[in-house]
Amino acid sequence: MPKLPPPRACPGNPVIEVLAAGTAAVRVHHLGRSAESFNATARAAPPPGAPVSGGRFDSVDGSYAYLYGALTEEGAFAEAFARDLNFTALGPRPLPRSRVAGKGVSRIVVARDARLVVVCGAGAHQIGQDDWLTRCDESDYPTCREWAASLRRWAPDADGLTWQSKRDPTERVFMLWGDPTAPGGDCGLVRAAPGGGEPLEMGPARMRLEEFLLKWRLYVEW
Repeated sequence: MPKLPPPRACPGNPVIEVLAAGTAAVRVHHLGRSAESFNATARAAPPPGAPVSGGRFDSVDGSYAYLYGALTEEGAFAEAFARDLNFTALGPRPLPRSRVAGKGVSRIVVARDARLVVVCGAGAHQIGQDDWLTRCDESDYPTCREWAASLRRWAPDADGLTWQSKRDPTERVFMLWGDPTAPGGDCGLVRAAPGGGEPLEMGPARMRLEEFLLKWRLYVEW
């Protein structure tokens, strides 16, 4: 499907998948935030030609906080560092250090059953989309965020969204909606697991990240 804004009403029935309480997950985040902290930054569309910052389904107006995660560390790394790649570049491809600076990887646990709208495969077709919604480039994120806002209206009992990683369809990733008025956006959906907040610029987490990037012909410009 081409880049289109969401319709007024959902054309089908949103598919709900439950992320069960106790599920272990992984997230990449700025170390200035705790592992269970949601981001409440509003991401209005930038001026034409300006770069787009933030994640695929961030809030446009700050009406919800958001937390991205994956079921595995490789899934979290894929979403954070392998989204936009130059396929035609020869040899290893550089990843600017700024993409890693100040970030860490943390383990979290789902604190209660989370109802997630499936926005890939048949789930995407139920909401009037296709794989474009989860595979488009960062320049189209402002439109993806409009769809996220509509999905909150169409599925008011949902806690977030889930889809297959853009780069690795074997990895399931998700985004949870939080309360922007609560400290850290907390809504009781996740809690930190022991051993979180490993910095990605040093130590074992850096080694694991470099091993992951090597598979994708990437390296960090340290």
